[in-house]
Amino acid sequence: MIAGVAGLAAAASSVGMLIVTADGRVAWVNDALVELVTGLRNPDSAFEARLAVAEAGLPLTGLHPSAPPAVLDWTGPDGSPRLLRASCRDMSAGQPSELLLFEIVDLTAEITAFGAGLPAASAAGPAPDGSGEPTRGVPGDLAGDLMGDVVAELAAAVLGGAGAAGLGETAVPTAADELLPTHDTAAPEGTGAAAGDPAALADPAALAEQARPDTHGIDPLTGLSTRYALAEELESRVAGTEATDGSLLILDIDHLADVNDLQGYSIGDAVLRAVAQALREELPDGTRLGRLGGDEFAVVLPAGGGSEGLAVAEQLCAAVAARTAAAEDVAVQATVSIGVVPLELAAGSEAAFAWADLALREAKRSGRNRVRLFTREQYDEAALRVTVTSRVAAALDNGQMSLDVLPVVDLASREIVGFELLSRLRDGVWPELGPRGFLAAAEHTDLGLHLDRWVVLRAVNALVSGLPGRVYVNLAARSLRDPAFGDFILSTLRDSRVDPARLALEIPEGAAVANLDAARRLAEQLTAAGCPVLLDDFGMTSGAVIALRNLPLWAVKIDSSLVRTVDTSARDRAVVEAVVQIARTAGMTVIAEGVDRAALPQVLLDIGVTVAQGYHVGRPRRLAELLGGGDGGDDVTTVMSLGGYRR
Repeated sequence: MIAGVAGLAAAASSVGMLIVTADGRVAWVNDALVELVTGLRNPDSAFEARLAVAEAGLPLTGLHPSAPPAVLDWTGPDGSPRLLRASCRDMSAGQPSELLLFEIVDLTAEITAFGAGLPAASAAGPAPDGSGEPTRGVPGDLAGDLMGDVVAELAAAVLGGAGAAGLGETAVPTAADELLPTHDTAAPEGTGAAAGDPAALADPAALAEQARPDTHGIDPLTGLSTRYALAEELESRVAGTEATDGSLLILDIDHLADVNDLQGYSIGDAVLRAVAQALREELPDGTRLGRLGGDEFAVVLPAGGGSEGLAVAEQLCAAVAARTAAAEDVAVQATVSIGVVPLELAAGSEAAFAWADLALREAKRSGRNRVRLFTREQYDEAALRVTVTSRVAAALDNGQMSLDVLPVVDLASREIVGFELLSRLRDGVWPELGPRGFLAAAEHTDLGLHLDRWVVLRAVNALVSGLPGRVYVNLAARSLRDPAFGDFILSTLRDSRVDPARLALEIPEGAAVANLDAARRLAEQLTAAGCPVLLDDFGMTSGAVIALRNLPLWAVKIDSSLVRTVDTSARDRAVVEAVVQIARTAGMTVIAEGVDRAALPQVLLDIGVTVAQGYHVGRPRRLAELLGGGDGGDDVTTVMSLGGYRR
């Protein structure tokens, strides 16, 4: 069992995270790390995200849980040199474990800012000992590696033509993980002084005290506390042995990435400043407000519990929504989503941030511009999600995923007209998981996209291998949003010389409504090439009519929740009859799911439904058995041979 899952859940934090197995496989990554290694903002981290991280060449060799944090040189996706701080810890919580958690922070911007301070140090002129004091700070664990050529240039500026016998630097240890001012010394040739001689430095304690400017820990864009300063205070509050009052709020500006993409970053910065000002004005005295980075803010409330935190969060939502950000004659109305966690629940600042982020994600899933309080159920769901997605990703790597087929049957002739493919996870770990066990965790991530590609490849291979009729493949929401997915399907069909009409793609109703433009583009591309497109789970959401009106559909699949009671519920029968009437008018086929009882086929035929699937008309079997003649080489062209539908 993965321990410390609170740290894993912080996928939206500014700290890049990844979990690596004992054999070196990347098992999980968060969004921040994917953005670092790919340059892409807000990806859904899963299989392809893990692949991108694995191929990024991060220099993590030698890092282990007992080693101190290391500063690493790395080349970014744009070819620029980067400096990363990386640390490693195990995930065992005292138990044997084969999972390591790496945490990575990109320090490049801070170092660049430090470098900008060097000319100011040079311009100040040499100190009597030939030393210079840069005006910016650097991370303490960088002090021994940072200077190099940059400080050599400073030495030349300070010492002039005299040259330098050597160069040394001393970091002032003001606090762990903070930006530490450095004091650099160089000895002129012929003076006999040794470069880096501590005697040339001021008293370290006094220098450390002087080195804390008023602006330390301040975000330059908003004037708020930085993540590091906020985390330091939060840790001091939750680290005590007594119960802690107060709560932590994490706020995320909704759709700021779209503002940056469509209006430009100057407008996005104006939105950030406007939100920061709205939060300042609304928060009570004694509250600590900070910017975590990107589009995220955090608030530490000093008193009260979850209900008080929720009340403040609701006020903040309203205050931000009431303010307009304006810049360059462009006005933007911003909203925020907020997650709240009572500090009494958190064992440390890391857990508090992670759990507030879980609540934030729930707020975003619920529609944004709203507030959610952390619950233990969210923690349990996150733990399960991480475990399940890790199992699926590993199974794909190791060939432990398989496919079952569920017959699609013509009710009048009782003949199989196709097969729906169902993913199965058979990795030897109990419990064995079917689609409902892992698709919900994977469908919005890159793992869902990779799984869909895997299924499409095997569907086409099955058709090439002689599987009769049409093959039906369910698509994840993530695949709808991938602009290359349609091309992938069509090129796979073309390369295999398979008739596109034999591969039917099913778009879930909920995913279609939530991603309507993307679903329309994909459906239009596939339909134009001859692939049938279906609306799956019809009747599950209030957006069914929207999907029907906007998508070029060959068929609709009525959800089993309506079908199973069509013979006993007058209301459900009326809904199914209405769907059949609409479909006939639009020239679409209607397929009924969940036909699991003997009474249902005739009722459906009477209504006008001619195609169905379910345990009564055909039970699922392993695709490999059908293609390979397993279990006696059954004929797969009739329902009767599958032990299914008998009227």
